[in-house]
Amino acid sequence: MAEIYRAKTFDSHGQPHLVAVKRVLAHLAEDDDFIQMLVDEAKIASTLRHLNIARVYEFATAHGEYFIAMEHVDGKDMRTVLERCRVKKKPIPPEHAAHVAAEVGAALHAAHSAIDARGRPLRIIHRDVSPSNIICSYAGEVKLCDFGIAKATLSKVTTKTGVIKGKVKYMSPEQALGRKLDHRSDVFSLGSCLYEMLTRIPPFTATNEMDLLIKVRDAKFRPISEVAPAVPPELEAIANKCLTRSRANRYQTAAEAEADLRAFLRKYMPNYSRSHLGRFIRKNFAVEIERELRMLEEYVLDAQVSEDVGVNLMRPDETFEPPEVPFQPKPTQVSIEPAPEVVNDFTGDSAHLTVPQAERPPNFHAESTVILHGSRGRHTPRPPALPTRSAARPGPPIDPPTLPLPPTAAAPPGNARASSQPPPTPPPRPGSVPHTEFEDVHSAPTMILDLGRIRGRQG
Repeated sequence: MAEIYRAKTFDSHGQPHLVAVKRVLAHLAEDDDFIQMLVDEAKIASTLRHLNIARVYEFATAHGEYFIAMEHVDGKDMRTVLERCRVKKKPIPPEHAAHVAAEVGAALHAAHSAIDARGRPLRIIHRDVSPSNIICSYAGEVKLCDFGIAKATLSKVTTKTGVIKGKVKYMSPEQALGRKLDHRSDVFSLGSCLYEMLTRIPPFTATNEMDLLIKVRDAKFRPISEVAPAVPPELEAIANKCLTRSRANRYQTAAEAEADLRAFLRKYMPNYSRSHLGRFIRKNFAVEIERELRMLEEYVLDAQVSEDVGVNLMRPDETFEPPEVPFQPKPTQVSIEPAPEVVNDFTGDSAHLTVPQAERPPNFHAESTVILHGSRGRHTPRPPALPTRSAARPGPPIDPPTLPLPPTAAAPPGNARASSQPPPTPPPRPGSVPHTEFEDVHSAPTMILDLGRIRGRQG
């Protein structure tokens, strides 16, 4: 029905985003009923806001062509994953199958219980829950997409009597019989997907479509334990309850099926998270991921961007208010992080804010070492060394501090000079740092002051 493109667009802050674009094939664009069906799909999906539903942004026409812009999910659909498992002859591990089914169950419940802007139920029925419409991203996200044939109060196109829409292989019995559907039909289709994820084969197969319809109508399938004996019985029981022919004996809501699937996961693999599924998908498609990355490098954006963004066909009415399209074809501004709030302590015409720095205490460890001599004798003192700054501790020069002179010690008789031995080192104070941490202090110049001469000057 359409060609699928990966496109780049921008938000109001100039940030780039990847989106998926479905461009309707030319011969289908002439079918008014088909275009209206696409409008219905866009309306239904655009009203749904859920982590497990691929969002639709707009359905528009531009340059004589129709297109749908929707959320881009970087990953593989479950149909492709199942094909890879068949080639490798390895099943999808039960924990991954249960997680994917639980996420789809959450998406279905969100769609089934959706309401419009006035609080009225939309009564959405997907009608096409199948592996090709379940996308697993490389990060482990699970998205349900393609509400193209969904039935809802927003739909303008009515299915003709006797016409069956959907993939027969995953239909519910009532859908195969053309009866009136409710949300329990999607629960049956969810069970068909779970069955195939556990066994690698669909629950209903036949050589022609008529025989397939009969098998789906009767809801008869081979037990999972016969096809895949390694599947836990609790998970098989959940799939069987989804695939019950009688609607009254099925799960009555998708939320009930989701709850049982998550309870199984908590028991079977308590530490399971979506990152486990992401690693499984990336491991199986490592070659494709590398090829897609190389392909993206070969494409560049055209500098000439058309201003004709088309006309949005999702017009508002009494039951629908179209969401605002958050994108534009090219960036219009640069996103700048807001600067932290500061207090301007200065006045003036300058637009720049200057924050005064706190006064820094003097760095005594970087100054010259001063040794006070306690002798009363006279001698020629060494010339005082100029204060220097250690190379390891750069900074503005600081005048040497003026230290108070200690009381003069009595000199022993016959000794005009005090002993050349340095005074005993006082015990370190609690919390002080050992001298070994300040080797640069010991390498600084030494200043010796003659205390006797200083006192003579004072006298």
